[in-house]
Amino acid sequence: MEMDIGRIQSLEDLCLSAWPAPQQLHHAGWVLRFAAGHTGRANSTNAVAPQQEIQNDLIPLVEREYRRRGLRPTFRETPLCPPGFTAAMVDKGYLADDESHVMVAEIPAGCAPDPSVRIQNNADDAWLSAYRSMVPVAEAEMPALRAILAGIAASTRYLTLWSDGRPVAAGLGVIDRGWVGLYKIATQPQARGQGHAGRLIRALYAEAAGQGAAEAYLQVGVGNQPALSLYRRLGFTPLYNYRYYRKG
Repeated sequence: MEMDIGRIQSLEDLCLSAWPAPQQLHHAGWVLRFAAGHTGRANSTNAVAPQQEIQNDLIPLVEREYRRRGLRPTFRETPLCPPGFTAAMVDKGYLADDESHVMVAEIPAGCAPDPSVRIQNNADDAWLSAYRSMVPVAEAEMPALRAILAGIAASTRYLTLWSDGRPVAAGLGVIDRGWVGLYKIATQPQARGQGHAGRLIRALYAEAAGQGAAEAYLQVGVGNQPALSLYRRLGFTPLYNYRYYRKG
């Protein structure tokens, strides 16, 4: 099936806007993103429009700019990358890893607020603490994470699902241009498989639909079978894949 490059470009623009890097450099249809190493998508070079070739000065520029910040030179390969991109990466000594799906779904009608889900407009210490109790984040990475979250310009909602007086699921949604992006969806390890993440997402849907969103997207590793099973049950289907190429 032929890919809808226009739709993919729109989703890429949404993804890059929803997870902003504190530092960026633009170069001939590519953006170099830097966030002190926290998350691949905020520390990689991305095509922002369909490319026909890799400019001769692109790879040297990427290697110089990432190295001087103490980061590994990294490219994120998407369908917007030019023909021959993979061969060029291999030729320059880059290794592929961390492949993910970008999945999309329509927001179903009838999603209602959930009184057990706390929704807020900012990532305060309580939300960050709840999230970190589910997904450990090293203290050294916290300034970068806070900078990314503070840089999100679109309407953002931070959610925490509470059960028996404790947080059991958390996540955030970025609402932009008729879409809601699902980010940092997490569940307490001992509470997984009990439907908590689904409840959180449906509460986010109700909030996003109230702001005009009709569709949802997310990014998930191709090997994360528990998450993939959940998202498929919620109606998500893959639109395209991406992976990283990193140089040691």
